[in-house]
Amino acid sequence: MNKYKKSRSGLICMVFLLTGIFFQSWGQTYYPYRKHEYSFSKKWGFADSLKRMVISLQYDDVNPFINGVARVKVNGKYRFIDKRQNYINDIKYDYATNFSDSLAIVRRGSGWGVINNQGKPVTPLMYDKVFPYKNGYAAVIYNRRYGFINREGKLVIKPEYDYVHPFGKKYTGVRIRGYWGFINRKGEIVIPTKYKDVSNFKEGLALVKYENRYGYINTKGQLMINYQFEAAVSFQEGMARIEKNGYSGFVDKQGWLIKPKYYAVVSFREGLARVKNFTSWGFIDKRGDTIVPFKYEKATSFYEGLAGVKNGGKWGFINKQGKMVIPQEYDQADVPRGGLIRVKKGEKWGFINKQGKEVIPIKYDFVNSFQYGVSRVKYNNEWIYIDKRGMEYVDY
Repeated sequence: MNKYKKSRSGLICMVFLLTGIFFQSWGQTYYPYRKHEYSFSKKWGFADSLKRMVISLQYDDVNPFINGVARVKVNGKYRFIDKRQNYINDIKYDYATNFSDSLAIVRRGSGWGVINNQGKPVTPLMYDKVFPYKNGYAAVIYNRRYGFINREGKLVIKPEYDYVHPFGKKYTGVRIRGYWGFINRKGEIVIPTKYKDVSNFKEGLALVKYENRYGYINTKGQLMINYQFEAAVSFQEGMARIEKNGYSGFVDKQGWLIKPKYYAVVSFREGLARVKNFTSWGFIDKRGDTIVPFKYEKATSFYEGLAGVKNGGKWGFINKQGKMVIPQEYDQADVPRGGLIRVKKGEKWGFINKQGKEVIPIKYDFVNSFQYGVSRVKYNNEWIYIDKRGMEYVDY
């Protein structure tokens, strides 16, 4: 009896140990990894944060794990693996997206469809094309007509339109025989197809083109801002950029204008808009007052409190008071993303933080923005991955 108890308790301990190891690996971050000595074969695997190989070098290309599943490429085909190196299904795809909200769009031959992150089909591979999901619906093409499927793969709006926009929260624009209107999530036409062009509703209003001018309607189809603009875009932060008599400006939701007197404008972001007079860029507020003087050759919009500005061929960054907080010493610069900024000096790229400190050396041939905690960078003519510490997931 005692021998049985000891054996049973030992088995239980072993189960708990193996379970713990499994869940530890499942929750651990795996990084795309390669060895320099294998560069001739271009094979990829995965390593942990200490660069210990956890999945062997066997793939032609890899993407980071997203919720426990990674897209890999083998012999020109796309597959998906879990952290135990198991393929989630037996199908080899000619095209596949990364998973987003547990769904991926895939293609085999000419047939497009959707799978979930267990590898199960959400739709058959039957469509001519499937577009990314937005607000729970994905546009599909079938027999050259557009319709929509939901996240369960059900065809909720039949393919009967010439063209469609991605679905908004309640409505989306559709085109029938050359004219645009709007449908709801049941596929019912709620605003007649009588416009030459439309944009989806944003901040309660939709941009529409009637005859040769643009105006704005509400969700009932009522004209809220008259057809008067030669060009326009959707509202952002309560303002929409418009063009009238060859000049650019802004309109608010009541129809009041910031006078169209600029050569170019870009939509408001973080309360300010970048605008261009005859020669230079500056920034205005929503009253049309100049906040940052017109003195820059080029400029970006504000992101995370900073805007890139260029003079004399060099980029730096200003704050919202117009103070130069990062000197103009870079040949190229991206906007801040998650506190980091891609910059280029000479022929090399790296990352600085929002205080201008170089946090990842400017030594790479090219760097991509960070996504899922890693950046794909080119170094000595080879693509590798780095994390935000600057750790290079390659062994030379």
